[in-house]
Amino acid sequence: MQCVTSTQSGALYISNDSAVCDYVLITQAELQSLQLNGVIDTLNQLFVFDLEVFSIINGGMLVAFFTGHVIGRIARTMGKV
Repeated sequence: MQCVTSTQSGALYISNDSAVCDYVLITQAELQSLQLNGVIDTLNQLFVFDLEVFSIINGGMLVAFFTGHVIGRIARTMGKV
């Protein structure tokens, strides 16, 4: 990977100063590696299993189940009276 800087006239030259780097020149193998890593990172971000969100959803569903069960028992008991 090489740092390339442009001049006012639009000419490009290789720069050894990493602080001033307008463009980066990479090889074909480096480009393919970056593209593959980018796809893998995107897939990991989209399909990662988030334990915190799972815990919140699971807890909410358990509370809803038990609440519905208790309300059903109360309604059944009141219907018999």
